[in-house]
Amino acid sequence: MIKHESINNDENENNTAINNAIANQPENEKREVEFIREDNTDIDEVYSIHSKRKKLLMTWIISIAALTSPLTGQIYYPSLLSISEEFNVTVSLVNLSVTIYMISQAVAPSFWGPLSDVWGRRPIYLSTLTIYILVCAGLALVKSFPILIALRFLQAFGSSSAIALGAGVIGDIATPAERAGYISIYKACRTAATGIGPAIGGVVAYKLQWRWVFWVLFIKGLADMISICFFVPETLRSLVGNGSAGYANPTPQQWIKRRFSKTSTPSTNNQRDKPARLSQIPYMLLEQILFLRNPDVALIMIINGSYMMITFALQTTIATHFPQIYNLNTLQVGLCCLPNAIGSIVGSFLIGYLMNRDFRAIASKQGMTKEQVKKFGKIPANFPIYHARLRSTWIHIILCQLVTIVYGWSLYAEVHIAIPLILQFIAGMTTGCVTSVCQTLLVDLFPRRTASITAASNLVRNGFSSVATAVLQPIMDKIGVGWVYTLFGIVLSLCTVSVPILIKYGAKWRKVRAEQEERRREKEEEKEKCEKV
Repeated sequence: MIKHESINNDENENNTAINNAIANQPENEKREVEFIREDNTDIDEVYSIHSKRKKLLMTWIISIAALTSPLTGQIYYPSLLSISEEFNVTVSLVNLSVTIYMISQAVAPSFWGPLSDVWGRRPIYLSTLTIYILVCAGLALVKSFPILIALRFLQAFGSSSAIALGAGVIGDIATPAERAGYISIYKACRTAATGIGPAIGGVVAYKLQWRWVFWVLFIKGLADMISICFFVPETLRSLVGNGSAGYANPTPQQWIKRRFSKTSTPSTNNQRDKPARLSQIPYMLLEQILFLRNPDVALIMIINGSYMMITFALQTTIATHFPQIYNLNTLQVGLCCLPNAIGSIVGSFLIGYLMNRDFRAIASKQGMTKEQVKKFGKIPANFPIYHARLRSTWIHIILCQLVTIVYGWSLYAEVHIAIPLILQFIAGMTTGCVTSVCQTLLVDLFPRRTASITAASNLVRNGFSSVATAVLQPIMDKIGVGWVYTLFGIVLSLCTVSVPILIKYGAKWRKVRAEQEERRREKEEEKEKCEKV
């Protein structure tokens, strides 16, 4: 307790000294001092108490957990015909379970993300994974097709929380200078699911039986829950700060340590805070739509959604065209999804390295030392974050457009199967790069609401993907596969225009948003003072 009191006293003395310095400075010099004040804790203290090894472990655990939602959707496809035969229903009705899953997968993170930004990451992780595990067991034993439809909705509702929560945890523990590397792991796992899902589903359905698909998911969900329960502590910064401030949503090890420790750690999860946190939830749910009011956020989400749309369109042709053109069975079709997945993994890791390198280079030009770059956690308002994140994306954006067009005409010409598979790899690599940049930039812009902004991005992304899935085949029947992918390439070219717009006007939009948030915060503080009086 003495140690905590001394630290608090030191912090109070530092803040008093800074406030006095600001008050005594001329108006034209206050900007620099205010910068020091805003980032005082980031420079003098570590952003996160967790070691690099611990942060990597946590990132891999939550990234593998985030893989669950897309994996659960993709692993199901090879079993559609078997399910249709067992329940004596049409394939169209079985496809309804796919649509239901996609709707729930799109909407659910918008509910879980804001809750985790208020209550913490661990309660939402553990409760939703429990739902997921129980539903997987129910699907493996289901005897009725209507019940299967209902359980698929609940399955997506439970699994998709990890999409928003994973980005939230990374935003909590990683500084902007290292954030891209951690997000690249997270994105690589998520995008890899689109390829490995059908491959695993094809092997399981081919060698065993479709019900075993859900037992495999049951085992994975259980492993995720155990890993998070024991190895991922609470990271929400409003509850635990950099990991050393307080005691909230503990792991079993933390609970045992506190239970048998002679000195108690101050709790940040007290009853007094609960009404205030509950009052934030309605606004944060509405905020999923309000994010799109910001021009820069809307443009980033449109770019992200467009490139994810291409990913789904490419995967769809593997299921619809490859069996006809190359006479492949279910297992072979599933394996053809792997090049895109491998490419997305390579692309995510590549762009993660490039973004970290670019951030350090831009920070150095801004006059920051290497030590400051490593420690500071809040990106200053005058820092060119859009340029730092987008400067290495041009080659990937242009290459993806070209590959998309060539891929469509390669299927039209029915060339050797090696060519479309190579193009799938390149497309996966380039889309992995672009979507990782978009995800990292959104977390940079909203570091206190990382789960909420990721949930909003997921909603837009799934909307684009659903539209592509719905219109792809009808348009393809009318104009042919070559022209369809030419149109997709043109759509991506239009999205390219957003990049220079973001670089030129992004800083201005970000400044306006910061001023609006500051005014809102001042009004809330005045309201709290009035209520106390």
